[in-house]
Amino acid sequence: MSPRLFPILLCLAAVLLAGCGSSPSVGTTARLGAASLPTIAPPAYLPGPLDGQATPRSQALRRPLAVMVENYAPDSRPQSGLGAASTVIETLAEGGVTRFMAIYLEHDAATVGPIRSTRMYFDHWAAGFHAILAHVGGNDDAQALLWRLPDVFNIDENRWEVNLYNTGTPLFWRSASRAVPHNMYTSTYKLRSYADANKQDWSYLQAYFPHKPAAAPARRARAGWIALQFENPLYPQDNPDYDVRYVFDPRSDTYTRYMGGTRHVDAATGRVLAPANVIVMQTGPAVADPAAGPTPQSILIPTLGSGTAWFFRDGTVAQGRWSQRDQNAPLRFTDRKGRAVALNPGQTWIEVVPTSSHVSWHFR
Repeated sequence: MSPRLFPILLCLAAVLLAGCGSSPSVGTTARLGAASLPTIAPPAYLPGPLDGQATPRSQALRRPLAVMVENYAPDSRPQSGLGAASTVIETLAEGGVTRFMAIYLEHDAATVGPIRSTRMYFDHWAAGFHAILAHVGGNDDAQALLWRLPDVFNIDENRWEVNLYNTGTPLFWRSASRAVPHNMYTSTYKLRSYADANKQDWSYLQAYFPHKPAAAPARRARAGWIALQFENPLYPQDNPDYDVRYVFDPRSDTYTRYMGGTRHVDAATGRVLAPANVIVMQTGPAVADPAAGPTPQSILIPTLGSGTAWFFRDGTVAQGRWSQRDQNAPLRFTDRKGRAVALNPGQTWIEVVPTSSHVSWHFR
C-alpha cells in the first residue's frame, strides 16, 4: 500500500464511521438538494495501522495501548501477551537489563506481563503514539514527565496499590505462581474498558506504519540471522542473558526470536515469537540519569531527534533513518532518499541500541 494512501484511507473510514450512523448499509439514500444519492457503507475491515493485516474497522480506528513489560532474567520469563502486540520496542532499562514496551492496536491479550515501571524514553514513545500507557510506577523524572504529556492516558498501578500483595484495583493483579515484584499482570480488555469509561479510547490516525506485500519466496534470502548484544553503558560488559538473536525463516518470511540463547516463547500461548519485521534503531550514547531517583544505574537514552536505522524484511537489510521530532511527534522510518519505509504485514520488533551496544547480521 502506498505510504501516502494509508492515512487518507484511515481518515475516510473514520469520517464514514462517524457519519453513517450505527448500522449503515448500501442502498440507504441521502438527500442533497433535489437529488437522492445512495450512501456507501464503510468497509468492514481495514488494513491494520501497525501490522498491515485485515482488521475489523472498530479495532483499526482505536487508540494504541502501550504496556511496560519486564525482562529481568530469569524471574520475569517467559512473558505473557507479547505475541498479540502489534509492535514491541526493546531497549535497556538499567544495569544492562532490557525492557519491553508492547503496543497493542489490532489485537488484544487477556493476560499481559509481568508489568514494570516506565522510563523517560518510553514516555516519549508513548506520547509519539498518543497511547494509553499501562505501567507500575517509574523513575522520578519519568513519573513527573507523564503529568506534562496530555497525549498520553496514564494508567499507573501505583495510583491504587495498597501494598505488594494488594493492587487495590481490578485493572492489575498479582500472580501466585511468581515472586513479587515479578508477578504483576494486566489485560488489554480491562485497560481498554477503563479508558473507554474515561472517554480516552479515541482514534489517533498518525499511529501507523506503511506496509507492502511480502516478497515472493524466490526473492527472499535462503537463510540469515541478526544478533544484538545489549551492554550497560555505565559499566560496559555483555550479559549473555540479554543477548538477542533472530533467525530468518524463508518459508514463513519471519524472524524467529531467541533471548539468552533460547527461543523466546509467549507464556500465554506457548508459541515462539517470530515477527515479520525487525527494525534496529541506533541512538547516541546513553548516559546516567541524575533525576531518576532511587533506581541504581538508571540511564537516559537519546531517542528524540534522528539517527541511523536498519530495516530487516524478507531476509534482506536496508539502511535508512529513524526520527521523532519531539516527544509528541510520531516515530517515523525513512530510507536513504527520505521516503517512508514500507513493512511486511505482521508484527514488528524495534530494537533500540545505544552506541555501547552491538548489532551484527548475516544473510545469504
